Amino acid sequence: MNCENEPLLEIKDLKIGFKTPEGLLHAVKGISLEVKKREIVGIVGESGCGKTVTALSIMRLLPDNSFATGSINFSGIDLLSLTEDEARGTRGRDISMIFQDSLSSLNPLMKVGRQIDENLMMHTSLDKAERFSRVLEIMKGIGLPDPERTYGKYPHELSGGMRQRIAIAIAIVCNPDLIIADEPTTALDVTVQAQILELLRKINRESNCSIIFISHNLGVIREICSKVYVMYAGHIVERASTEALFTNPGHPYTLGLIKALPKLESKGKELFDIRGRVPSIADLTQGCPFEPRCDYSFERCRKEFPDLKEIDSDHEVRCFLAGGKL
Repeated sequence: MNCENEPLLEIKDLKIGFKTPEGLLHAVKGISLEVKKREIVGIVGESGCGKTVTALSIMRLLPDNSFATGSINFSGIDLLSLTEDEARGTRGRDISMIFQDSLSSLNPLMKVGRQIDENLMMHTSLDKAERFSRVLEIMKGIGLPDPERTYGKYPHELSGGMRQRIAIAIAIVCNPDLIIADEPTTALDVTVQAQILELLRKINRESNCSIIFISHNLGVIREICSKVYVMYAGHIVERASTEALFTNPGHPYTLGLIKALPKLESKGKELFDIRGRVPSIADLTQGCPFEPRCDYSFERCRKEFPDLKEIDSDHEVRCFLAGGKL
C-alpha cells in the first residue's frame, strides 16, 4: 500500500453531545471524515453547524459536561481512548490548533515570545538558549518583523495580523503533523487574510504537515483546500474535492453557500442570503434538518432523513435529489 494515501486522521461515526439540565443535547451526529498526509482539508458551514466542536474533540478540549462516541484515529491511536495526561502530551506536539480570536486565545499578561516558548518547554528537551533561538527562527520564518523586539511585546501591543502570526507560531513551533485552523482569518482585513492563507500554504508545503481549515466562508476554503466537507446541523451533508464542489454542488445548502459569495457583478446589489437559520441543537427534526430552509424540498424531506449518496468518484451528498441538477 502507498503510505502517502493512508489517512493521517480518520474520524468514524463521531457523535458529540452535552449533558444539560434539559437533558442530552447532540451537537455532532455521527460524522466521518479523513485527512491524508500533507493534505489541506476544509470544513465549512454556518455558525452552529458543529465545526468547532468537532475540532475541539480532536484536540480533547471539550468541556466536562460533554461526551463523545465513535473513533478519532490519529496515526494509529484512537484519541478518544487517551487519558488526560496522554492527550496533553499529544496536544501541541503532534496536533495543534490555531484559534479564531487570537486576542482572547493569547495570554494578555505574558510576552508573546514566552507564549511560543511554553510549547517548547512542555514538549522538548531543548535548553533555554536553544529554545530562544528556535522561537526567533519561527518568528522570522512566519514574517514577523524584528523578532527579538517582538519577542518582548504583549498581545495588545501587536496588530491583529501580527497576533494571528503569533498564534500560528505557537501552533507550529513543535513541528506537528496536523494543524487545525479554526476560522483563522475571520477578524482580519482582506490583505492580511491573503497573507495568512499564503503563510499556511507555505507551512503545509515546507513542513509537510496536514491542515484542517475550518470556515464559514467557501471563498476562503476555495483558495486553500483540496477537499471540502460541508457541515450542517451536526451532519456532513456533502464531501467532494474543491473543484467538484464548485463545478457541481450536489446539496442545496452547498449551493446556497456558493450563491452567497460576493461577486464583482453584485456590486451595489443585495447579496444572496439563505433564508431561515441553523437549527439549535435542542431542535429535534424527523426529516432532513435543512428542509425548512430548502427551495427544493418536498414531502419526503419532511419525513425521512437522507443517507449520504455517492454521485461521483470521491463525491458524496446527503440529499434525496443527489445526482440531479439543482
